[in-house]
Amino acid sequence: MEINLNKLAFICLHTSGGNIYPPQDIARNISKSIVSKNWKNYIENDYFIHKKLGFYLHTPFCESKCLFCSCGSEKVVGGTTLDIYISRIIKEFTYFSAIFSNIKLNHAYFGGGTPSIYNTEQLKKILSSIRKLYSFEEKAQWNFEISPHTMTEEKVKILKNYGVSRVTIGIQTMTLESLRVNGRFQTWDKLENIFSWIRKYGIENINIDLMPGIPGENLKNFLLNLRRIIQMNPDMIHLYPFRPSEDTLFYKKGFIYTENDIKNRDLMYELGVKLIEKYGYYGVENDSWGKNDSARNEQEVDKIINNCSILGFGYPTRSYIHKNLMYFTGYDMYNESNTVYMGIKLETKDYISRYIISHFRDGFDIKILNEKFGIDFLELYKFEIKFLEVNNILEIRGNYFKTKINNVFEKLLFSKIFYSEENIKVILDKFSYNEDKDYVKEFKDTLSIVYK
Repeated sequence: MEINLNKLAFICLHTSGGNIYPPQDIARNISKSIVSKNWKNYIENDYFIHKKLGFYLHTPFCESKCLFCSCGSEKVVGGTTLDIYISRIIKEFTYFSAIFSNIKLNHAYFGGGTPSIYNTEQLKKILSSIRKLYSFEEKAQWNFEISPHTMTEEKVKILKNYGVSRVTIGIQTMTLESLRVNGRFQTWDKLENIFSWIRKYGIENINIDLMPGIPGENLKNFLLNLRRIIQMNPDMIHLYPFRPSEDTLFYKKGFIYTENDIKNRDLMYELGVKLIEKYGYYGVENDSWGKNDSARNEQEVDKIINNCSILGFGYPTRSYIHKNLMYFTGYDMYNESNTVYMGIKLETKDYISRYIISHFRDGFDIKILNEKFGIDFLELYKFEIKFLEVNNILEIRGNYFKTKINNVFEKLLFSKIFYSEENIKVILDKFSYNEDKDYVKEFKDTLSIVYK
């Protein structure tokens, strides 16, 4: 087996989603009946062994598009946009619900965009439809992302009534200049009210998202804001360093993130972590800094640890049917045109590779992987392992796979070793690989302004 770093760098340049495998860039048009058939096959043959299934709904709308955002979202245009979208997704809920009539889902996640953009009646319509059509385990975590300026006490009450147990508040920044630059409208008074409402109605966990290095931020204000947030006692705090990737409005408008910006961002993150840990937060496995393990995002952890299947709705959701299919909803799905799906059929090695790539940086127990998939990892991937060892990227400690990765470049590049030969060939052909070009250098240059 040939392992060519130049080809792997080419793959990094031409696939989206970082370390998500298989990459959606190789998906093909598939019908709704094929999606349905694969879900039925999973339920009949794998679910009662696997028993890991989550529900995900994406809301691709915001009141404004922030400079820092790389998520699948757009500014709401027209008064009927949300109602049309809701009508479409409820039709999809209904279509697939019969397949899951005897299944209890493990968790639900509502992401965006801005899921809290809906008015109270729209919100109740969505949540009541899900509760009517699908069953969940008794203590299933329901996680809902909110933006402060779109929230009211009545919306918090609705979330609690329909079983939301974890709220993620996407603050990102509270510095006035940064709020102005990014077109955000939140205030401390509103944020404190939201905390009060969430605690009043008994939603169990509050997660806060902050973004060190966001345009308009500075070190002094970042630390002052973080200290004030810590005093509000959220159950978990995520620090997401700003990355001016090609998907952000910041990048598309031609703004430059300088070396000095990068240094300041990294210092904000470093000092922010120290401050968080000083006040009793600790690194929750496979998540961020929390006060207890129950505050973590159960769906995300389940995806990492158990290759959890995800029944997803809304554009541009990625759904995953364990051992069967990965598929995506096309943009026209919730307009007047027909449903569009893009899918990738999963072969045995694909879902094993998906697990390995998800754990590539932090490592994994080889014995657990062997038992989970019924394989001999050291034999099945002996060429890949040897290559990583020769390049001083990997060491096997007893029964543990542990990489020596120093940066994002190495993480993204060397993890592509576990792509299947078939998928590598598809990507090389689709994007016209040229063996005379130095794609390793090009990939390094592309990342240099975004990551360390």
